[in-house]
Amino acid sequence: MSSGAARPLWRKAVLAVAVAAPIAIFVTDNIMSLQMISGRSMQPALNPDSNRLWKDVVLMDRMVQGEMAPRRLQRGDVVTLVSPSDPDLLLVKRIVAMPHDCVVPLGKPNSFVRVPKGHCWVEGDESFHSGDSSSFGPVSLALIRGRALTPVWPPSRFGASLAGLPEWKKSRVYANGSHRLSEL
Repeated sequence: MSSGAARPLWRKAVLAVAVAAPIAIFVTDNIMSLQMISGRSMQPALNPDSNRLWKDVVLMDRMVQGEMAPRRLQRGDVVTLVSPSDPDLLLVKRIVAMPHDCVVPLGKPNSFVRVPKGHCWVEGDESFHSGDSSSFGPVSLALIRGRALTPVWPPSRFGASLAGLPEWKKSRVYANGSHRLSEL
């Protein structure tokens, strides 16, 4: 008698997993996911504790991929992207300039780069520890995999805002190539 009662329960469990697993995979690939952040390039916004005991875990908006990227991304967003120089590496950077903006690269005060259509300029907040657009140029929006919304771990950082472009970066960016962001 007990084996007959256990069989339907076992089948229900298998059915629940068979239904839930594809939904969970779809959600984490296309809507929302959690991402552990390592490295120093985004300090102090992410991983501000330099002893590296804790790594921030952030909630990622994955609906910024593909055709939706230009409409859902803006200057100041922290994003994950596939490295343009190493496709096996996922980077975390801040968008500094969007298509048609001009930016003065770090360390090159007498030059500027116009960001082409379908591209953006990304930099780490800790520029001395960051491989970013200053070294590899504008990156395709197609390389962006997600937008960081807020840290969820460690608990003391839960809900911290990541949005916004630091003032010192604004002075190097010209919106649509004409007006300095720090003057808008």
